[in-house]
Amino acid sequence: MKPSEFIGDEVRYDRDGQIFWGVKNENQLQMIAELRGWGAIQNIFKEKGTINGEKAAMFQDEVGEWIARAINEKLERERKV
Repeated sequence: MKPSEFIGDEVRYDRDGQIFWGVKNENQLQMIAELRGWGAIQNIFKEKGTINGEKAAMFQDEVGEWIARAINEKLERERKV
């Protein structure tokens, strides 16, 4: 089995749980990964010693969406081969 077969047709990022879901047949979900890194991300958004959690959470989701897009681009390239 290839990784792309395990992942499915596409990857969706779940902002509520910071989870990457592989999607098959539009409705079969398989958890494939979890976004980690809050410890580092929150420290990027320290302002006068206080963490701006809202900005950090928004950035974390931006990173998650970026990763999902990258995986989906890879899946699309492999389908064309």
